[in-house]
Amino acid sequence: MSVTHSVKNPTRLKNMIVFSVACVIWLFIIIHYWRDYTSRDRTEFLLLNSNSLIFLFYFVVLILTVVRALRKPTELSIHENTILVNGHTIAARDIKVIMKMGYFNPVIGIKPKGKWIVPLPLCFSFAVNEDQGIMDVKEWAAANNIKMVNRDFMSWL
Repeated sequence: MSVTHSVKNPTRLKNMIVFSVACVIWLFIIIHYWRDYTSRDRTEFLLLNSNSLIFLFYFVVLILTVVRALRKPTELSIHENTILVNGHTIAARDIKVIMKMGYFNPVIGIKPKGKWIVPLPLCFSFAVNEDQGIMDVKEWAAANNIKMVNRDFMSWL
């Protein structure tokens, strides 16, 4: 059995919204501190710099999330005892659980044994024909005695 599907990185719309709101809030704080810059002492200047660093962090994470969501689709190859996704091959014996999150545009996460969260390259959604792709993954998981569950999971940004 060798099946290939086109997969893409999840859009992470919730993360984009949260980081956008955080950027707006920290930008408002920075603008508030810059309004009367002439009468600032050293403590307030350090506070301004720390707020700027926090804003910069949120902004960089937002940009990375958007760039990752806009990448071109890659391929998922399902073989008899292995899965190849995003250039990473993982054997069936190394997989703890396969998780499906969401209903309308489900995200699949493959959690290896010994990991607390799903690694970024092992988190994907199907670009086209998602129903057939999910069925193929379910059949492969059942054939290799791997649990496939419907629940939210955590992965890196």
